[in-house]
Amino acid sequence: MMDYAVPLQRWLYEALTQPAIQGICAVVDHRPQHAHYPFIEIAGSEFVEDDAQCAPGGSHVLTLHIWSQGRGQSEVKQIMGEIYERLHDKCPTIAGLSTCFSRVDQTRVLNDPDGKTRHGVMTIQFTCRKEI
Repeated sequence: MMDYAVPLQRWLYEALTQPAIQGICAVVDHRPQHAHYPFIEIAGSEFVEDDAQCAPGGSHVLTLHIWSQGRGQSEVKQIMGEIYERLHDKCPTIAGLSTCFSRVDQTRVLNDPDGKTRHGVMTIQFTCRKEI
């Protein structure tokens, strides 16, 4: 049921960039070699099929990484709060889907070993049903 994975990621990208989140330098699907901080990385994804009778679909879980070099954790937490407002409890309209519902499943903030980079991790779950 991966045929709507790319349109779902496009919706996610638009939700994160339109309008721009204040202070974010980029939203990418790879970690840039020479990054300008802070930025959001659309990282791994997972799909769990959950077909119901006459309603094929499942759950897509997408992971976001928020990278910051701001002093302390406040910058990364503020960005994560903005992402939460944009993605939690939403109903994206995706071609080919009869329903789609998003929720922020988990968040955490880590201090990277370099001592200056803060790393936020968010998992977003999309529960989707295909049109039949």
